[in-house]
Amino acid sequence: MNSIHKKLSRYLSISISLLLFCILLATDISVDTWISDEFDRAMINKVGLLETLVEEDENGIEFDFAGEFMPEFEGKENPEYYQLWYKSEVFERSDTLELFEIKALSRLDVKLHEFIIQDTVLPDGRNGRMLYTKFFPQVDSDIREILGISREEFAKNQQPMELAYALSREELDYIHWFVDIIFIFTSIFSVFIIRIIVKLVVSRSLKPISELSQQLRKISLNSKNPEVSVEFLPQELVPIAEGVNQFIKENHILYIREQRMASDIAHELKTPIAELISLSEVALKFPHEKEISDNLASDVHGISYRLKNIVSSIMLLQKSSSSHELETSKINLTDLISNIISRENSDDRDITLLFDIPSLIVNTNKFALETVLSNLINNAIFYSPTNSAIEITTSKIDNRNALIKISNICYENYQENELKLFFDPLWQKDESRTSTERFGLGLAIVKSYCEKIGATVSISLVEKKITFTVSL
Repeated sequence: MNSIHKKLSRYLSISISLLLFCILLATDISVDTWISDEFDRAMINKVGLLETLVEEDENGIEFDFAGEFMPEFEGKENPEYYQLWYKSEVFERSDTLELFEIKALSRLDVKLHEFIIQDTVLPDGRNGRMLYTKFFPQVDSDIREILGISREEFAKNQQPMELAYALSREELDYIHWFVDIIFIFTSIFSVFIIRIIVKLVVSRSLKPISELSQQLRKISLNSKNPEVSVEFLPQELVPIAEGVNQFIKENHILYIREQRMASDIAHELKTPIAELISLSEVALKFPHEKEISDNLASDVHGISYRLKNIVSSIMLLQKSSSSHELETSKINLTDLISNIISRENSDDRDITLLFDIPSLIVNTNKFALETVLSNLINNAIFYSPTNSAIEITTSKIDNRNALIKISNICYENYQENELKLFFDPLWQKDESRTSTERFGLGLAIVKSYCEKIGATVSISLVEKKITFTVSL
């Protein structure tokens, strides 16, 4: 099973560790390069110092070196080495070269005023670094004035000298190794620390999800107000919690509605069944009563027919709620309404038809639309005074949409909250449910079929004139 905690911990640990490793590696390379450059710069400075000790005059070349100021070229402790060549011959070498079997430094080929730095093995066997350069000895300005020539003219006749300077690189290697060890140790230590920190941060960050899960486990549809508290949730989880609350709310409403519907269905079926039982008990108790026996068949037929209507309405409501796709076709709305009126208006009620288009064509399922309009027209006829008119209007909104309005005067003065309950299955204003002809399923079937065909149905009440509006 995929785990957000494990994935986040793994990816964050790897990415941060790689980033830190790259930073540390770049730092290590930069420090090593800087230390090497500083080491080479120190060698160049030392060679420059030795070059300034070489002077040339009319009597020749003089190397003004004082060992007491540079003991590293005389003692055995961490010795350094230099060697001068003049006219391809050894001119001068450090005293430290006399201490070992190898008494000379390597001579390289280098251009004038340039230098070569390379690793080498020192006469004492240590790993070292050597700088080799070629230069002209300096000439004192007093000497040039005496000779009466410029430095450039003097340099034309000068012979270049070569200088090799070498010293141990062990301290440099030690610093490099020390920096590398620190880098390796820091990298390994950082990986473990990052892993621990990431786990703690991810665990703490995902804790609200666990708390949300705990809240969801405690929610029951039997609760009066089942919802998830969003007060202490992070803002990223608030939309999820609100979506869950909306889902819970809708399901809670459906749950309460199903409970009420089951109770109402039981009540609707219980009454005719009780009547059948009572009739049969009376008939059994008084088998010779002619009046009872004569009326028994008609009474049983009427009760059975009522039971059939209840069951048929429930089945029709269930059919409208199924997921089966309904076929659509082009329907002449004007003809359909006229046919329904001729079938439902058995009492020749006054029905006013207002069609803005003589033949209004809509594309929908004929059975569903006919069921919707039959229930609404029948509902208007049944719940309006016999001397009042019923008004049916149709209008075309655009090429695809149409409006149907069915209006009538109603007996009851409904409240706004009662209008919202009209489309609930088995809802009746009469809580005692004394009606033997209406069961509160017609408008529920209307709403269900409207949703099925993508239509909407709404209700409004203005001064006892109630209007149902169907938008196709």
